[in-house]
Amino acid sequence: MGRLFLILFVVLSSLPVLAQTSDHVADVRRAQRSAYVISQATNGCPVVGTDLFGWPGSKIVKCVYDAGPPDARMTGVAYLLTVPAEAIALWIETSCAGQMPGAAGCFKTVLTCGRLNSGMMFAVSGNVLEDMDDKPWKNYFFRNGMTVSIGGQLNGTTDSIPVERQEELAMMPDSAITSIPSGLTRYWRTLPKQFAALFPNENAPTALSSREARQKWLDMARAEFLSALGGPTNRLLDAWMAAHPQTLQQGRCPKDSDP
Repeated sequence: MGRLFLILFVVLSSLPVLAQTSDHVADVRRAQRSAYVISQATNGCPVVGTDLFGWPGSKIVKCVYDAGPPDARMTGVAYLLTVPAEAIALWIETSCAGQMPGAAGCFKTVLTCGRLNSGMMFAVSGNVLEDMDDKPWKNYFFRNGMTVSIGGQLNGTTDSIPVERQEELAMMPDSAITSIPSGLTRYWRTLPKQFAALFPNENAPTALSSREARQKWLDMARAEFLSALGGPTNRLLDAWMAAHPQTLQQGRCPKDSDP
């Protein structure tokens, strides 16, 4: 009997953790349709297969995509992490239960904020073109879900950057990163100081003014996201929610300074 219980425990513990509500999974799948890097890809977004900056290659797709108005199309190259809708739904369910227990509409609010902030895209590396506030499309280079300055390439430019140059930048090592302007990591807008506040024993950096601090936050963001893929909790999401309880309780997506 003991051996049978042990075998059953091992089998069950190896199964993927599923969200509690199928409607929530469907909601996440609809939100994931906003991932324009994928929907506007011209290469089919093939799986990379080779590990990249500590991320498993089996979960990374390379997208070459077009964005912008018909008369001013721009091409971008981005490497995105593929994340099951079931995992995202469970993270939100767990964080809502832990950070905002009993709050009506928590799931919808948190999912909406993630979609508006990231398009439900997590860029491991590469150029995520953005048209924030209906302004012209601009180049923004990413690493581990956050905007970085790398290889001397400016962010926020409206010029078309050759695909070959984008590939070169996407493959540069972390040591080529000269700054991380905000430290915000996706899907939401988790700051390192928010993570440090909720999890003080992890010794997350609160400022990213040195190369050592930047590398530590890059490594922590990767480790946290990869850990979340195997369980019900995303601590990056927990930290973001814990930083904005009042605003989220009102059903609004917070600015970084909102309570």
